[in-house]
Amino acid sequence: MGIGAAAAALAGCGRRAATDSDVIVIGAGLSGLQAARLMESEGLRVTVLESRNRVGGRVLSYRHIPGSPEAGGTSFSAGYARMMQVSQELGVGLVNLDPIRPFFAQRTLALGGQIISAAEWPEHALNVMPEHARQRMPWGYLSTKMFMNNPYPTPSDWLSPDYAHLDVSVREYLAGEGETDAVIDLCYDINPGWGNNADHVSAAMVLFAMRFGAAQRGFTGPDGGSAYTAVNGNQSIPEAMAASLNSEVQLDRRVTGISDTGSGVEVACEDGSLHRAARVVCSLPCSLVRNLAIEPALDSMQAEAVNSVDSQILNQLHLTAKRPFWEDDGMAPSMWTDSLAGMIIAEHKGDRPEEVTSLTSWTRGAPAAEMDKLSNEEAAARIVADIERLRPAAKGQLEVAAYHSWYNDPHAAGDWAVWQPGQVTRYAAHVGRQHGRVHFCGEHTAIANRGMEGALESSDRVASEVLDLI
Repeated sequence: MGIGAAAAALAGCGRRAATDSDVIVIGAGLSGLQAARLMESEGLRVTVLESRNRVGGRVLSYRHIPGSPEAGGTSFSAGYARMMQVSQELGVGLVNLDPIRPFFAQRTLALGGQIISAAEWPEHALNVMPEHARQRMPWGYLSTKMFMNNPYPTPSDWLSPDYAHLDVSVREYLAGEGETDAVIDLCYDINPGWGNNADHVSAAMVLFAMRFGAAQRGFTGPDGGSAYTAVNGNQSIPEAMAASLNSEVQLDRRVTGISDTGSGVEVACEDGSLHRAARVVCSLPCSLVRNLAIEPALDSMQAEAVNSVDSQILNQLHLTAKRPFWEDDGMAPSMWTDSLAGMIIAEHKGDRPEEVTSLTSWTRGAPAAEMDKLSNEEAAARIVADIERLRPAAKGQLEVAAYHSWYNDPHAAGDWAVWQPGQVTRYAAHVGRQHGRVHFCGEHTAIANRGMEGALESSDRVASEVLDLI
C-alpha cells in the first residue's frame, strides 16, 4: 500500500484516545505472545493487539468435539525445545501421543472413485510406481525418499548459498532424482503436504521441513514420549502465555496501519483506536502484512517479498460418527483419497488409544481452492457426500462438527508459509528484516525450525532485536 493510502488509514480524525507502551505487538499467536513475554521479562511495557476474538492465531483447538482435535498446530515433537520449555514454565499439561502413533499408518486407499486394498495395489492399473516400489502405498513413497536422501547437513542449510540449486520446484527436483511426472502427480499432487502442487512449491522448503523433522529424532519428553499435544488442545499453550502477561491481550483489534514517526510508532485499528509506542513487533504472515498501510513504505525488495510469499491453502472438516461404520465395512477409518475429502485422519484422543473420537478431512491443493468458492455448509456437504459414495457404510453416520478454510479466514489468509520456486533465494533474507521501528516475526521468518517451534524461534530473535535498540 502506498504512502498516500497509509496517510489516509492513519489520519487522526475520529480516532479514540491512544494507548501508550514501550512496544506494541500485532498478533496474539505463538510468536507474538512469546515475544511479548520475553520483552516483559526485561521490564518493557507491552501492548498486544489481536484481530480475532481469541488468542492462539493458527493454533486452534475444537473443544466442543471429543478429544479437542486441532485445526492448526496439530502436535509437536519432544525436540521442540522452546515449546516444551514454555509448556513446562506455564504448567500446561501434555498428552503423550506415542500410544496412538501406530494408527496413523493404517489408511484406506481410494482412487478414481474406488477403494483399492493393499493386496490389490501392487498390480492395480492405477499403480504407476517404479517397479521396485510397486508394493509401497502412494502416500509414503516420495516423502520417505526425500526424507532419507536429504542433502541438507542441518536444517538451517536451506538458506545457505551452497544449496541455492535446490530452490527449484519439487517436480524439477524429483525429476532429477529419476521420478516420472506420473509418480509425482500420484504421490505428491493428490494430497500436497506443501503448496498446491509439486510445480508451485520450492524443493528447498520441503527438504528443510523434512530435515527439521529428522532433527527431532531421539528426543524424549519428561515421560519418555516423542510427540505431544497439550491437555484440552494445543490452544491451551497460547492461552496460558496470554494469561501470564502483565496486560490483557486486546482482542477484536484489527490493525490497519503502522506509522513510524521517527521518534516512535503509531498503530491504527479498524475500530478507530490508536496506539503509540517506541517500537512495534508485527507477527502477521505476509498474506496479511501486505494489506497493512505501512509508512514509510517497505523498501522495494521487502515489499516484493511480502507481496509474493503466500500461505498454504488448507480446509479442514471435522466429523463425528454416530457409530463406528468402519467396523461394518472392515476398512481403516483413516483414508487417502483423490476426492474432495482428501486425506482423512481418524483422531484417537480418547481414554483408550484404539478409540476413534472424531474424523478430520484435510483438503489441500486444487480441491481446497474449489471448496473455497462455496459456503462452509456447501463445502462440508460435498465432502460428506464424497465419503459416503466411497464408503456406503458411512451413509447417514457422519455429523459435521466444524469446518474451517484457512485461506478464507480473514485473520490468517492461509496456513503455514509456502515458498515457491526461486523465492527462498530471492526473499528469505528480507521477510523478517527490521524496517525502521517496525520489527517482524512469525514462523515464516524462522531460520532453523518449522511450525510452532519456528514461531517461537522468531520470538527469540525479534525480542533480542528490540531489546538491543530500546
